[in-house]
Amino acid sequence: MKKLERIFLYTILAILVFYVFLADNNVESQVAIQEEIRARRIVIVNDVGQPVIILWANEDGGEIDVGNKAGTSVASMGVYEDDGRIGVSNKAGNMVSVMGVIKDAGFVGIRNKANISVVLIEAYEDNGMIEIRNKDDTPVISMGGYKDDGLIEVSNSRGKVIGSLP
Repeated sequence: MKKLERIFLYTILAILVFYVFLADNNVESQVAIQEEIRARRIVIVNDVGQPVIILWANEDGGEIDVGNKAGTSVASMGVYEDDGRIGVSNKAGNMVSVMGVIKDAGFVGIRNKANISVVLIEAYEDNGMIEIRNKDDTPVISMGGYKDDGLIEVSNSRGKVIGSLP
């Protein structure tokens, strides 16, 4: 009798599985897709509750911050003064590289641990410029376009030009 009971039980289970997963397209266990989610801020946390991704609206537009396991923001993308920017920070939260827009032209900056731009690549309306700066944020080497020609300037630590081409 036990063998007959098992055959009967397995047959009923097989029919139920077939019906639930294959035959019925309107099963209640299917997940409904939300068309839209509205929020001013969304925070995604890790297993210990530390925020690691934050999506939020600011006065200029919106921003996405990605944090490390300690909760420090190490990558961000957002809108600042109506222009877009992407930044990468070190584990202490100091921004070490940034790419974005200033006055409708692009720029890329690399900063030292004191948050000073030491390398700056900028685009202007008619040309571009690369600057190397010292720890005091003073340009010491500049290369770029000037009046449809190229220009290279070398400056001392106080910013006084000591040599240039042309």
